[in-house]
Amino acid sequence: MASLRTWRTATATLLLVMLATTSTTAAASTRTPSHQQAHYCKQVDAYRLKTCATTLLPAGPLGRQLRWELDQLAGEAATLTEAEVQAHFSAEFLTVMMPPEVVIQFFQQNLAERGPFTFIGFAYPPRARQALAILQGRTGERGALPIGVTSGRPALIEYLDLAAAPPTVVPKGRHSGWFDIGGRRLFLRCTGHGGPTVVFESHLTHDWVALQNQLAGFTRVCSWDHPSGPWSRSDPAAGPRTARDIVADLHALLRVAGVPGPYVLAGHSNTGLFSLLYASTHPRQVAGLVLIDAVHPAYHKRQLALVKPLVPPEIWEALRQDAMAVPHRLIDPEQLDIWTSERQTRVALGRAPLRPMPLVVLTRGHPEPAPPWWPVEQAEALWLQLQRELAQLVPGSRHVITQSGHNIPDEQPELVLDAIRDVVLAVRAGDLVPH
Repeated sequence: MASLRTWRTATATLLLVMLATTSTTAAASTRTPSHQQAHYCKQVDAYRLKTCATTLLPAGPLGRQLRWELDQLAGEAATLTEAEVQAHFSAEFLTVMMPPEVVIQFFQQNLAERGPFTFIGFAYPPRARQALAILQGRTGERGALPIGVTSGRPALIEYLDLAAAPPTVVPKGRHSGWFDIGGRRLFLRCTGHGGPTVVFESHLTHDWVALQNQLAGFTRVCSWDHPSGPWSRSDPAAGPRTARDIVADLHALLRVAGVPGPYVLAGHSNTGLFSLLYASTHPRQVAGLVLIDAVHPAYHKRQLALVKPLVPPEIWEALRQDAMAVPHRLIDPEQLDIWTSERQTRVALGRAPLRPMPLVVLTRGHPEPAPPWWPVEQAEALWLQLQRELAQLVPGSRHVITQSGHNIPDEQPELVLDAIRDVVLAVRAGDLVPH
C-alpha cells in the first residue's frame, strides 16, 4: 500500500520511482542498548532514548551519520559539496540510487521548501544500523527520515528519503511487540479480542493502522512488518527472499507471539500471493481469505506470454528479465524473488488445493498508469481473468470488481472492511460462503 505522501525533490523522486526505491543493509540486527533504552513519549508521539526530556541520538556510527543528515536539514545543506557527500555515502548507494549531485539537490530543496527541520525522535527504537527519525519542518508537518549505514569502517549511509511521517505504532498487549523467531526480531501489532483472528498481510503495520483500528471492536486483528529496510520495525533478513520465506516468518511469529487461531488472512497485491501459500501450507490454521487485487500465482508467466506478440522484441526481453530478476538490495531491501514465489505457490496449490472456506476477492476496476507502448486493454483483461480464477479456488466465493485502482485499501477502504467482516461472520457461523 502506498500511504505516505513523499517530500522528495522532483529529480530524486523520478530516480527513486524508476528504481522502486527502498534500501539498507540486509544483515540481521541484534538487540542493541539503544533499543533497550528507547521509550515512547506520548507528548511528542515518538520514541526517545533514555529520557523523554531530550532528543538524544544513538551512540556509534548510526548516530554520527544521522547527526550529519540532521545538520544538513537544519541549514548546512546550503553549502554542501560533492566531496562531503562522497565522504558520508557509500559508493554503492551513489552508483545505484542517487549520484552526489542529486543528493545535494535532495537536501537543498527539502531545506528550502520546508526547512529548517527539528529532530523530534524516532518512529521505533533504533537498531544498530537502521533507524527512522521523525522531524518537524517549519510548516509544522512531521516528516520521516529513514537511515541505514554499512557495517564496514567507516560506516557509510546507504539510504536516503524524506516522506510524511507514518503513524507511530506503539505495541500494547501480550500479542504485540518485538518477538524473536530465532536470531531476528519481528514486529507484530494485535488489537481487539475474539475470533477468528484477522491477519493483514501487506509489508508494514502502519499501512493498516486505520483499517485495523476500525476492526478492533469486531474481532482480534493483527498486522506485522516484513523484514526489510529502515521503514520496517522488524530486523532485516538476508536476501533474496521468496514467498516461502515470508510464510515461514509469519508462521513462526504467530506461534512465538501465541496469537490464537484460526486466522482470516487479508492480503493485498504481492502479499495476497503469500496468503494463498500460507493457506495451502497450513490449512488447519486458515479459516478464511480476503484477496485484495492480489497477484495470481501465474501472473508474470501468463503476462509475458500475452504481451510477447504485442510489443517489440527488445521490450519483451526486458520485461522477461525484469520478471525473473531479483532486485538489488538497495532498491528492494527484501529482495523479493517474485518469479520463484509465484512458482512456489503454484506448486503448493497443485499439491494441496485450498480447502473450502469463505473467500472474497476484491479486484480493481481501473487500470494502473502505463507507458504508451503497453497493451493496456489486453493486460487488464488478463488481470481480470486471473482474478476470476482466484475466486474459483473455492466454491461459493464472492468476487467484487471495485471502482478503484490497485490500492483498494486506500481508495475504497469500506469495501475491504465489509469483505473482512463478512468472512469473519461466515467463519463464526460455520458457513463456507460469505454473505
